[in-house]
Amino acid sequence: MSWKKRVIFSVISLIWGFISLDYLYFAFSKLTNAGGSEASYSAKGDGLYQLLGAAMFILWFVIVMIYFWFIKKSSNQIDLIEEDYKTGDKKIKKKWFDTTIQAAFIVTGCMLRMAYVMYFILPE
Repeated sequence: MSWKKRVIFSVISLIWGFISLDYLYFAFSKLTNAGGSEASYSAKGDGLYQLLGAAMFILWFVIVMIYFWFIKKSSNQIDLIEEDYKTGDKKIKKKWFDTTIQAAFIVTGCMLRMAYVMYFILPE
């Protein structure tokens, strides 16, 4: 992958990670019925919000899978063929560098958002 594409994907991954923390928190609050009452649970009202939270989680994972597929499609399609010197068997070693670095940028974006929330929003 060229360095221009890698920089663009890195910026997108940082922004995605930064936004994902709030999105996943919102989805988790809907899934666990955080705003509802324990005394009065209705399947039509609270149950639909829980289904919405589960659908939001699934949607997030689908978007991440599509994003990683797009990264693999955009990166170099060359696999390394290594030969084991003891047995002589050939193994295909796939290149995962671009996917791994973008996953690291997504996690870094989540950590930056968490640090922002902990140091700037919660102390108030």
